[in-house]
Amino acid sequence: MRIALQTLARDFHRDRRGVFALWLGAAMIPLTLLAGAGLDLMRAVDFRSQLQAAVDAAALAGATAYTSSSTSSTATTVANNYMAGSVAKLTASSTTSPPTYTATPSAVTSGSATLYTMTVTAQGTMPTTLMKLVMSGTPVKVTATAQNPVYTITSTLSGFASSAYDANYIYWYVVPTDGGVPTSSAMTLLYSNTSSNSTKTVNNTVTAGQKIGYALKNVTGGITGYGRNGYGAAQGTTHWFYSHLMPPSSQAYSSVTKDCSLQVLISGSSGTLKSGSCLTALPTYAAVNCSEAAGKTLTFYWNDMGGGSDDYDYNDAVFKVSCSSNTASSQTGVVLTK
Repeated sequence: MRIALQTLARDFHRDRRGVFALWLGAAMIPLTLLAGAGLDLMRAVDFRSQLQAAVDAAALAGATAYTSSSTSSTATTVANNYMAGSVAKLTASSTTSPPTYTATPSAVTSGSATLYTMTVTAQGTMPTTLMKLVMSGTPVKVTATAQNPVYTITSTLSGFASSAYDANYIYWYVVPTDGGVPTSSAMTLLYSNTSSNSTKTVNNTVTAGQKIGYALKNVTGGITGYGRNGYGAAQGTTHWFYSHLMPPSSQAYSSVTKDCSLQVLISGSSGTLKSGSCLTALPTYAAVNCSEAAGKTLTFYWNDMGGGSDDYDYNDAVFKVSCSSNTASSQTGVVLTK
């Protein structure tokens, strides 16, 4: 009996069958945790990518709406609305709880230049799956900052020239985003040939993404009456010309298809005024974007299309426009800075 027990113990000690199964069972625990960590990491990376895209879009939208010191609240609302929509989609397509986010506007001054910025930060947690034994979720935090540079645009009317029987008024406006006609409340009077307006140099701040247009308000015979003009407009009638429309006279005389009312020349260039005829296209800087025209001086020449017959002389309202050089930025629009 004793010998049999010794033999059994010796055989059991020598028997290696099933050892692999034991080792495999022991190894499955760390292997499972490793696989789970990889899966959870991939899910967290994907979640971070989506959240980063959301804050990028929100920062760009907020900075685009941030066009002056008085619009910081509106810009913040725009950024938050973008985030709200993005977060709703993220939550609906995953098991994550809604991320939290903040939008912070700020104005940075560099020398004489101002940069409007919008920073959006978001954070959330991606719940773990197989890694729940170790941690309940993977924290994710992202941020984005978009910048909208500001320029100073100067309208100089001290050399305002007008050879007209008609009354002419010059207004400036921000070109509507839809390219349509600006509302009367969106336009600001700069000068007219009916009075000795003392404000002959006007400075305005505009962002890189904005375009500034100029409107000519023309009143037939507003200074010296002469009856109907060459286009059939009666004495005392008002006509509007908008520099960003092609042709600028489209609202005044719908039958005219060419630009017979505006030329814009760049100081120091080889361009010359072409009087006596109409143009087939708008001048390059009919609508002024300061990020494109920075450091340039432009001269606007208006023909009010008045008189018994149109002389196409382009000397009924002449003034200069210049844009500052924004030394803090060479951006041509709203961009992400980080």
